[in-house]
Amino acid sequence: MCPQEIPLDQVDIDKENEMLITVAHFHKKVFGTFGIPFLLRIHQGEHFREVMKRIQSLLDIQEKEFEKFKFAIVMMGRHQYINEDEYEVDLKDFEPQPGNMSHPRPWLGLDHFNKAPKRSHYTYLEKAIKIHN
Repeated sequence: MCPQEIPLDQVDIDKENEMLITVAHFHKKVFGTFGIPFLLRIHQGEHFREVMKRIQSLLDIQEKEFEKFKFAIVMMGRHQYINEDEYEVDLKDFEPQPGNMSHPRPWLGLDHFNKAPKRSHYTYLEKAIKIHN
């Protein structure tokens, strides 16, 4: 994931009740992320619908399109979908697991179809490399 400039309103956080989390796009498989990941400030006990509104506003996505998004907490290559109506943010869900330093901290995944045009692995200007023994 590439580094991102942190917005000024998210620099000073209350470490007891707030956290900056990484949010990234994926479609079905968490290892196939696309788009540009970003940081989002969340608050302990915040209703997830409020988090969703902030994400929709940040990404500037129409309501009809945003309804197709599914949200998941991704940890150690596995995702667990969030029930938007019931979930309240628990910062412990986004903290690194103790004794598991080889894996990055959990992140919020936005599961939706990638509408960006697919690029081929080779452009028409590239030629194949041939190795003759």
